[in-house]
Amino acid sequence: MQLNGIDVSKWQGTIDFNQVKSAGIQFAIIRAGYGKELNQKDPKFEENYSNAKIAGIPVGSYLYSYATSVADAEKEADVFLEWIQNKQFEYPVYFDIEDESQASLSRELLTDITVAFCEKVERAGYYVGIYSNKNWLVNKLDYNRIKRFTIWLAQYASSPSYPEPF
Repeated sequence: MQLNGIDVSKWQGTIDFNQVKSAGIQFAIIRAGYGKELNQKDPKFEENYSNAKIAGIPVGSYLYSYATSVADAEKEADVFLEWIQNKQFEYPVYFDIEDESQASLSRELLTDITVAFCEKVERAGYYVGIYSNKNWLVNKLDYNRIKRFTIWLAQYASSPSYPEPF
């Protein structure tokens, strides 16, 4: 069964979630923010979360990562947990790893960063996933170490070709 969802952040401006629901959208994954500082919270996060809930649209969330070390990933997890505390999610909360600033890091380090974030958020009681593009999932992350987390694949193609479950 295929569900239709949207990924939203400040870049979509003000969203009429009742209109979104009427258009057949069944869930929203809302960006909480990016990075490791509290002031990097998405300025539309609270509004998007509240309005999606009011419209009866189930939600998940994500943090866009710039972490280049395990310590940075753990700080990002702390900030993310602060942003999402006291919120109810029907969909996973995701670690979005795909930034150009991370591209030159080793596969082992990128996987360490990903696992550190995901495990910290998971220990706080959340259902955690990883969002990335096919290239990163295949070439930059060790699938055997991340496969226990749900995968949200970004692949802009008529038919996905990622070889693993997503």
